[in-house]
Amino acid sequence: MANVFTMRVHRLNQRHGKTYQQMAADCEFKRSVTWWNKMYWGEIEDPPKPELFPYLAKALEVPERRVAEMVAEQWCGVRPDDTVPEHLRSLLAVLRDVREEDVSVIQEMGRAMYEKRGAEVEVERYSARLLTEFGKTDGPYTLEQLEWLKLPELQAVKMDVGMGRAEVEEDAYALLDSIPDAGDPEG
Repeated sequence: MANVFTMRVHRLNQRHGKTYQQMAADCEFKRSVTWWNKMYWGEIEDPPKPELFPYLAKALEVPERRVAEMVAEQWCGVRPDDTVPEHLRSLLAVLRDVREEDVSVIQEMGRAMYEKRGAEVEVERYSARLLTEFGKTDGPYTLEQLEWLKLPELQAVKMDVGMGRAEVEEDAYALLDSIPDAGDPEG
């Protein structure tokens, strides 16, 4: 079992810049700055008591139920559902309180995100194929090279150029500007 509570503190501190002082303030100082620092370093041996869960939930920016799950996993070695990936656990805790009539909207959003990820994977696949077929890993693409590409490949190049992962020669920009973005219904 993982130290999920400690990892949440670490993630908030490292990735989101939340300080121990902010965590202590968010939990109404039910836990001190020192306690949060020790939690970050995995030096807290005793689990927090359930009456602290509402305060810890505010500091950890997760639902109260998720705090209980993290405490159970880190200190008791009990995981609520081993089939749910870690990055979705907080979302699952929130979804438990959604009204039944709102479930279809959430499912629709989930499908849209799934399709978006599928499109991103497809673009990455075309992008990799493009680089392999041209055998070119440095230097800008020429207009002549781009004219041989099909629409999905051009869209992959356009995305790569927009993200700074590839370059095109000056006279090739007009061609890329004229094509629709990947996923655009007009494409």
